[in-house]
Amino acid sequence: MHRKNIDHPYGAVRRELRFAVGYAEFTRALESLLGRIDPAGLVGIGRDTPDRAREKLARMAGVSGFALFQKIDHGAVSRSLATRHIHAMTYVFGNALIASEMTKHDPRVGLYVPPRLFVCETKTHGVLVTYDLPSATLAQFDSPAVNGVASSLDAKVEKLVAVAAALADKTRSRPRGPVMAESGRR
Repeated sequence: MHRKNIDHPYGAVRRELRFAVGYAEFTRALESLLGRIDPAGLVGIGRDTPDRAREKLARMAGVSGFALFQKIDHGAVSRSLATRHIHAMTYVFGNALIASEMTKHDPRVGLYVPPRLFVCETKTHGVLVTYDLPSATLAQFDSPAVNGVASSLDAKVEKLVAVAAALADKTRSRPRGPVMAESGRR
């Protein structure tokens, strides 16, 4: 067996955003914007026509244009192993149609898509959202075609996070329980 190692150092840009919204409200809002990848729906997709495959993949995306591939509940692991109470979740999400626009130019992009988003509750009961900018991570492939799609992906991820935060804020500021209207009488 012949083996050759080639190391490629690259730079990434990690973005951290803090929001004064509750963890439960934020994660619920985020998940409401994501479609779901249906593994059963992917069976045999390689035998579909390109149009049929695009149609199947497009149906899996949510209103954000992204679908959830996987959730990893770090908080549950921390609570069970370290008896530390923490709320933290990693979301693996994306859009296979966007990914294919990049992997057709360089299949190695598949190492970094779908992207990941980490959400954890802060000590002040807000949320910290962390992710690597796709454009920075994928710049290592030195492909103008990949870079163009990755830059648009940056904007899509930023919008996803902003909309989730706005929805969570609306939920938080909405009064709980019945609201009595003023009668207007004195």
